[in-house]
Amino acid sequence: MSDPADVVLRFCELLSKRDAQAVRSHLAADAVYQNVGMAASVGADAIVADLANQYTMFPQTYRFEIKHLAVNGDVVLTERIDYLEGPGMKMALPVMGTFVVKGDLIARWTDYFDSALIGKILGGEDVGGLIPPGY
Repeated sequence: MSDPADVVLRFCELLSKRDAQAVRSHLAADAVYQNVGMAASVGADAIVADLANQYTMFPQTYRFEIKHLAVNGDVVLTERIDYLEGPGMKMALPVMGTFVVKGDLIARWTDYFDSALIGKILGGEDVGGLIPPGY
C-alpha cells in the first residue's frame, strides 16, 4: 500500500498533464468526484468524462499548485491554487481539496472553493484583497 500523500501528489501532477484517460488508472472504479455545489461525478468513467470536459474548457492551462498538505489515515487534505486558462478566462483559484485514498487509488475527491470569486475574476474585478497573501 502506498503512502496516501504520495498517491495524491502523483494524482495532482498527472492532472496537470491534461490526459483524462491517463487519470483513470489512479481512480477506484466507484470513485466519486465533486466540486461542492455541483453534481458529483460517480465512477471512473464519469470522472474521466468530467475531466475531459474541463480540459476542453481550459485548453491553455490546467495546473494545481499544492500549498499545504495534511494527512489523517487515508484522508489527504490539500490547500491549492488551481491555475485555469481558456478562451477569454484566466484564473488562479484558491481551492481546498479532500481526497480519500484506498490502497493506491483515489476513492473520493471533493473540492471546495468560492464560486462567487470565479465570477469576480472573470468580471475583471480586483480580487487581490480576497485571496490569501502569497497566492
